[in-house]
Amino acid sequence: MNASMTWRVLTWNILGAKHPPLDRVVAHIRHCEPDVVALQEVRRHQARRMARRLEWQVVWRAKHYPYGPLVWWTAEGMAVLSPTRLSQPVRRVISVGEPRWIYRRRIMVSATVTRPDGSALRVHNIHLVGGPHEERVAQAARVAAAVRSEPTARLVVCGDLNAPDGAEVLAELATVGVEDTGGTVTNPSEAPDQRLDYVLVPTGSEVLLVDTPEGGDAWRAISDHLPVLVEFR
Repeated sequence: MNASMTWRVLTWNILGAKHPPLDRVVAHIRHCEPDVVALQEVRRHQARRMARRLEWQVVWRAKHYPYGPLVWWTAEGMAVLSPTRLSQPVRRVISVGEPRWIYRRRIMVSATVTRPDGSALRVHNIHLVGGPHEERVAQAARVAAAVRSEPTARLVVCGDLNAPDGAEVLAELATVGVEDTGGTVTNPSEAPDQRLDYVLVPTGSEVLLVDTPEGGDAWRAISDHLPVLVEFR
């Protein structure tokens, strides 16, 4: 197997506002041995603390300020973490007309992971709205347009798509050359019955592993979402 062509990507909505046990999040990340982690609903101090414990690099960007911008430390956001170099971070707003203090404001965060052997992967971490299906599809179209604006050979799109009705959302994202890896239900974490969390890999990739825990009370103590790990070549 050519290691430079094999990637492990982990995505997880950790519900940072509920103060998840970061030691358990870090322990699961270490167990998975990913090349990159995409986190949704994570606060800046949480992302930085996990990066320090892992001795990894991190890119974090704010999504919204639930208690106003003066209480900046409560801002919820999204992060990309990696044990190797992160570069070219970009945040884009994918909702329309939502102010910075409203939870319905949505962003995508992109960064390039480069490993010591020079192999690189552009990671687009997204969190689509959980409201009307039509707006979720529109946000997926904005994500696709943003990805198309960046010339890159190898990319993944991952995150909380909020899309149990995922066909139209996945169809929009497929226009940038990524495809679903399959998977199982991820929410609610104690007894999951809907699939909200995805890793979309380059079209034609060989998917070697898709791993999601079965759920239960121990996972609910961390977040209402389960993590998803995908390995592909």
